[in-house]
Amino acid sequence: MVVTASLSHMDTETLTPVFNRAFADYDIPLSLTHAELKAHLDAIDYSREDSMGLFDRGALVGFLLIGRRGSAAYDGGTAIIPSHRGRGLSHLLIEATAAHLKEQGCTAFILEVLSTNTRAKELYLKHHFEETRTLSCYQAARQRLVSLPTMVDIEESDAPFTASHRYPPSWQNQNRSINAGGYAHLFLRRSGSFIGSAASHRMRGSIAQIVLNDEYNDTEIMKEVIIATAQAMESKMVRIINIDERDTVLSSALDALGGERFALQSEMVRQL
Repeated sequence: MVVTASLSHMDTETLTPVFNRAFADYDIPLSLTHAELKAHLDAIDYSREDSMGLFDRGALVGFLLIGRRGSAAYDGGTAIIPSHRGRGLSHLLIEATAAHLKEQGCTAFILEVLSTNTRAKELYLKHHFEETRTLSCYQAARQRLVSLPTMVDIEESDAPFTASHRYPPSWQNQNRSINAGGYAHLFLRRSGSFIGSAASHRMRGSIAQIVLNDEYNDTEIMKEVIIATAQAMESKMVRIINIDERDTVLSSALDALGGERFALQSEMVRQL
C-alpha cells in the first residue's frame, strides 16, 4: 500500500537517486548530482517538513518538494518513478501536500509546468490551480555572444542583490534565490553611466535577472548587456529561464541575438 508522509526525516543524499530516476524520462530530462540538487533546494528555501513523499513499503517512490517563504509555498519538483505511475498517486500526493500546507498557514501554492506537458496541466487544473502567466526559457551559445560588440561594462559587487524588477520574478529568480544560489551581483555601466543591475552565475552560465533603469530599458541596450554578461562567464551556453511574457525587451533582445526558446512554462497558483 502506498502512503504519503513528510520528508522531514530524509536527507538530500538519499533523495538524489530517486529524484534522478523519476525525472530521467521527462520532456526535458533532468539528472543532478547530490551537490547540484542540494544547491537547487537551498536556493528555493527548501522545507523538508513541508515536503511530501509517496512511500511503498517504506521505499520512496514519488515526492513533492516544497520551498517555503512565509505564507507562500513553491513546488520545487514533483515526480513519481515509472513503476508507480498510472495509479492515480499524483492526486493523492497533491492533495496531501495542499492539506498540510493549509494547516501550516500557507495561503498560496505556486508551481511551474511545461506548456507541452498537457497531462500535467490538466492534472493541476483539476486540483484548483489557475494559470497566472506564461514564462519563456532561452539559451544561446556563449561563443557566438562574446564575438559581438558591446559598450556595456560590468562591475561585480559584494552587496546582496536588491534590485526591483518591473515584472515579478518567478520563484527561482527572486532576490532570495539569487543571494542563496551563488550568483554574482553585477553593476552595469555604459559610457560611464550606471544603467542597472544583473545577477549571473559564471560557471552555470545562468542569468537570473537583468534590471535596467527605465531610460535604458530598450532592446539594443539589453542586447549589449547580455553580451557583456556572457563575456564574464565560463560556460558553453548562456541560459535565462522564466522570462515573463510581458518582458518584451528581454525576449526581443534574445531573439535578435539568435537565442533559442527551448521551453515555455505556465506558472500556476492554487489559493489555499
